[in-house]
Amino acid sequence: MDRYEVQTVGASYHTEWWVPDGDLEELNDNIVGLIEVIAEYRE
Repeated sequence: MDRYEVQTVGASYHTEWWVPDGDLEELNDNIVGLIEVIAEYRE
């Protein structure tokens, strides 16, 4: 993830990695284990 830029989106505390679409397959191939939802926020 070091090669991807972190962007602030919305409030200053809301950040996300911006991963080019051409890199998504490689990124997904390198996910190890299960992805767990730990919180959900609804309006």
